[in-house]
Amino acid sequence: MKFTLIGSGFIMPRHAESINFVGGEIVDIINTAHGDNAWKEAVKNPEVDCVVILTPNDLHFPIALEALQNNKIVLCEKPLVLNSQEATVLDQYKNIFTTLQLRHHPLVKQLKEEISSAKKYEIEMDISVYRDEKYYQSWKGQKERSGGVLFNLGIHYFDLLVYLFGQPRKIQTDFLDDQTGTGVIEGDNFICHWKVSTGERRDNQKRVFKINGVDYNFSSQDNLSYENLHRNVYQELLKNIGITPEEASVSIKLVEDLYSSYK
Repeated sequence: MKFTLIGSGFIMPRHAESINFVGGEIVDIINTAHGDNAWKEAVKNPEVDCVVILTPNDLHFPIALEALQNNKIVLCEKPLVLNSQEATVLDQYKNIFTTLQLRHHPLVKQLKEEISSAKKYEIEMDISVYRDEKYYQSWKGQKERSGGVLFNLGIHYFDLLVYLFGQPRKIQTDFLDDQTGTGVIEGDNFICHWKVSTGERRDNQKRVFKINGVDYNFSSQDNLSYENLHRNVYQELLKNIGITPEEASVSIKLVEDLYSSYK
């Protein structure tokens, strides 16, 4: 399979390595040095099978839609889009998938088999990391571009929550600003006390996901991309398997509701 990568930031080497791992070929890597709208021509390249979107989050939807309309397979970094209406539009097309690689973690696969609807679960989710001023001055610190901290940092774990435990029935956001959000999510058989923050001290960073007091550590690194789970995403992509817009929209809608529930 031949790939064009749109975006060349922090996450790009992980995708490039994974493409090489599965025997794919990178035809082109497009960034703003080629012009702000260079992607519009890149997605039309007849030599390319798959367009990989690694841009700021607000560009995911227009690039994905254009690529799909040019009959490309699309793989888009998380979050797929910043609102559920856009996910619904993309779901009208086949061959579009998003990167939520945490689902491939061995512990997640184990939990997926073990969790039972007949049991009750208390979950503590505390994703608190340090991010410097450079982060906040970039697009990641601009809510209109990133979707804010709940999308940019929290989407992996909110997706994990609904993937493992099902749809939430009640949500509550207790605190929310540009750096931190806290609250409670309840489902038929679970209650989750959650915190997502980019305002933690460097020496006190944590990625806590406890289920009934048991701590599941999905990454010992500062960023989930270091776990080589992108390789699994590409192995499935070659089989035309992946997380579709319909699947991704569940956690996207949850984040939307968490934002709107804060008064």
